[in-house]
Amino acid sequence: MTIRHPTKDDLLMAALEHARAPDMDTAPAGQSIDELTSSIAELLSRPRFRTLMARVIGASIDYPKLVTAYTERYLQPRLNALAQIAQQAIDAGHLPPDTDPSVIQDILASSIGSVLLQDAEDVSAAQLERRLRILLHHIGYQP
Repeated sequence: MTIRHPTKDDLLMAALEHARAPDMDTAPAGQSIDELTSSIAELLSRPRFRTLMARVIGASIDYPKLVTAYTERYLQPRLNALAQIAQQAIDAGHLPPDTDPSVIQDILASSIGSVLLQDAEDVSAAQLERRLRILLHHIGYQP
C-alpha cells in the first residue's frame, strides 16, 4: 500500500512522526524539576533523538511549515509544561519567589538547543544531567 502526501511538508512531518520515540508523545506535566532534568538528560543522550532534532532545526529555512507543525504539535506543549513545572518549583520554594517561569523555560530550552547543536556522539545522560543541574543551581534552584 502506497501512502501519498500532498506536499513535501506533509511527507517530512510523516517522516518525523515515524522517527520520533514513543516517549515523545506526552508533555512532561506533573513532574518535578528534578524528574524533568533526569528525563531531559536521558532523552538528549540518545543519538537518534539528537539527529532528529538537528534535522528539524536544519529544515527550518527550507521547510518553515514543517517546523511550525513540529513546534505546535510537540515543542509548545512541552514548553508549556516546563513553565508549569517551573511555577510549581517557585511555589514550593525551590526557586526564588521573584523568578519568572518563562525565563526558566527559555534558559532550559536554550541549554537543550546548545546540546543539540554540539557534535557530541557519546554524551551520557549522567553528564547532561550534571550540566543541567549546575545550570539550575546557578539560577537559584534549591532541591
